[in-house]
Amino acid sequence: MDRTVEAFGAGDADTLEAALIESALATARTQVVTSQLALAAATNVFELGGGSATSRHLNLDRHWRNIRTVLNHNPLLHKARVIGDYVINGTTTHLEEGKVF
Repeated sequence: MDRTVEAFGAGDADTLEAALIESALATARTQVVTSQLALAAATNVFELGGGSATSRHLNLDRHWRNIRTVLNHNPLLHKARVIGDYVINGTTTHLEEGKVF
């Protein structure tokens, strides 16, 4: 991401495009991994705490719901497919600036 900021500052279009793609890939990879870890952690809280983990007093279930909401808005299967398509085929269609990813 720092390289992207530097490329914006330098005004070099070729470097900027490569940096934007690199940043999009780094963000997507991070989301794929951390989303799975967060969901597993929230699920483990329920398994450990049982029914009391969902009590209104503790309000722990909100974390699981928030994670699920983020995952619904950022589909991991799409991100994983785009990452794989880039790694295998060099496809950058969904990684270019202005694309929703």
